[in-house]
Amino acid sequence: MIPVLHLRQGSALYGADRAVLALSASMPPPYVPIVGAITRPGTPHPLAEEARRRGLAAVRFDSASRFDLGCARAVARLSIEQGVRLLHAHDFKALFIAVVAGILARVPVVVTFHGETRSTVPVRVYELVARLLGNFTRGVAAVSRALERKLKRWVRVAPVAFVPNGLPPAAPISMAERKAARASLGLEDGAYVIAALGRLAPEKGHRILLKAAQGLPATLLIAGDGPLRDTLAAAAQGLDARFLGYREDVRSVFAAADVIALPSLTEGLPLVALEALALGRCVVASAVGELPELLADGAGIVVPPGDAQALSDALARLRDPAVRAPLAARALLRARAYEVAAMAGAYASLYGRALSPSSSSR
Repeated sequence: MIPVLHLRQGSALYGADRAVLALSASMPPPYVPIVGAITRPGTPHPLAEEARRRGLAAVRFDSASRFDLGCARAVARLSIEQGVRLLHAHDFKALFIAVVAGILARVPVVVTFHGETRSTVPVRVYELVARLLGNFTRGVAAVSRALERKLKRWVRVAPVAFVPNGLPPAAPISMAERKAARASLGLEDGAYVIAALGRLAPEKGHRILLKAAQGLPATLLIAGDGPLRDTLAAAAQGLDARFLGYREDVRSVFAAADVIALPSLTEGLPLVALEALALGRCVVASAVGELPELLADGAGIVVPPGDAQALSDALARLRDPAVRAPLAARALLRARAYEVAAMAGAYASLYGRALSPSSSSR
C-alpha cells in the first residue's frame, strides 16, 4: 500500500475540490488516498466533510496565514505517523506547504495546476511563485494543454504532463427530474433557462453573461457565491436573473437548465463543463483553457472571451430546441472520453514515475 496525501485549501466545493474527490475515490491499488483539507482555524471545510461522507480518509489542517510553516510541520508529522509516501498538492498554498513538509518528512511531492485566475496583483505573484515551486516537485500535472505549455516555460527540473480532469458516469436526467427541478425553482415548463455555475469572481466572466443576456427572453440561474455577489446582483437589475447562492449539490440546476454558460476569462478544464456534457446539456463557453478542445466538433459552442455580443448571439440561437438537440447528443458522446478511470490511470503513472529511484536521484 502507498498512502498518498492530497492537500487542498478552500471553503467550498468548487471544481478543483470535486476533482480531488473524484480522483481520490477512483485511484487504483496500491495507492491509498488521504484527503487533506487546509482551512482557517474555527471554520468548516466542506472538502473534508464530503470526503468522509464518501468513505474516504480525511484530515484537516488548520492554517492562519498564507505561508504557514506550522501547518507544514503538522503535515510532515502526519506523513511520518501514517507512512505517507507521496504528497499531492492542488493549489498554491497547498504546494508551498507540501514542499516544506516534504523536505521535513523526506516525502516526494507532485502538484496539479487546476488553472490560474490572475485576478489581482497578489494572486499573480502567488501563481508565479507556484510555477517556480513546481521545480521542487517530482511531477507537475496541468489540466489543460495551454497551461501545460505555459508551465513548461517555468518548470525545467520536474516533468510536466497534461492530465485532463475526469468524472464518474452520471445517471441521465429524466423528464420527471427536469420538471421537478423547474418546479422547485419556480420556473415554467416552457421557459428558456440559462445557468452559470461557479465562484462569483472576476475571472469567471459573469459580467459578460449579464451583458449578453440583455434583451434575451431568458431566465438566468446563477449558482455560486463569491466577492462579486452584490455587484452582480446590482448589475442584473432588469433581467430575470436568480442568484441561488452556493450549492453543494448542483444537479437540480443542471436539470432545470437548457444551456450552461461559461463566460470565463481564464480556465483550465472546468468540471462544470464536463458535468454539463455528461448530463446532455448544451454548453456555450469562452475559448479559453481546454474548452475549445473539449467542445470541438459540435460538442458545444465556443465564443471569444469577453465578447458579450458573440455570447448573446450563441445563446439566442440555442433558444430553438431543434438547435440544441444535436449538440446535446454530441455532448454525451464527448463526455465518455473524460471518464474518471482515464484520469486515475494517468495519475497512477505520474505517481509511479515520482516514486521511482531514478526520479529521486535527479
